[in-house]
Amino acid sequence: MKMKKILVVTCTKGDGKNTQLVNSLNGLKDDVSLVIVANNKKGLSECYNRYITPENLIKHDIVLFVHDDVFIDDLKLKGKLYAAIENMNYDIVGLAGAKEIKISEPALWHRMSSQQSWSGAVSHSMDNSSKTFVTSFGPWPSRCLILDGLFLAVDLKRVLEVGWKFNEDYLYHHYDIASCIDANNKKLKMGTYPIHVTHHSPGLRNLNDKSFLRSQQTFLRNYQ
Repeated sequence: MKMKKILVVTCTKGDGKNTQLVNSLNGLKDDVSLVIVANNKKGLSECYNRYITPENLIKHDIVLFVHDDVFIDDLKLKGKLYAAIENMNYDIVGLAGAKEIKISEPALWHRMSSQQSWSGAVSHSMDNSSKTFVTSFGPWPSRCLILDGLFLAVDLKRVLEVGWKFNEDYLYHHYDIASCIDANNKKLKMGTYPIHVTHHSPGLRNLNDKSFLRSQQTFLRNYQ
């Protein structure tokens, strides 16, 4: 199969012109087409779902949904995504996840799963420093039930065939976990693949964050 450009979609609160993601894609211009949803006031799922359309199949086989604070430092991005979908038979590709979960509080994928079921790796920036460290979750590539939402690439034809989209019940927290459970229910195959990125975000700092707790209540009500 001839490899088409990867459609990269990101949503940002600002203009999105000088983000980690944009800066990282300068060396990948021949491999990707970038869509920035600037000044986004919608939930990530609603933002992303605009690009899961039959029209996009004309130019793209794969759509990558990625946070704007992710620096993709892998020049083999396109080839690796095609390998994950064609050779591993993944319908949705991520960088970190778990093979099994038990729905509970706190509703975070790595807290609802055993460490033995983890897979993947992501580099993270250190606070107030140019240094990075690698969070190694476990061996990859590996089939998973849940994938972290910082980086999710979908086989556009397959997800359209089964009618899967991101779950719009969630604005930010839990959209990835819920959407992965929905994907599994539709028999879509998900897994991790060794693609190298640096995530310039500390993640959730406070489990008592009000927006997180509201989202968690909705998630537990829908899936527990």
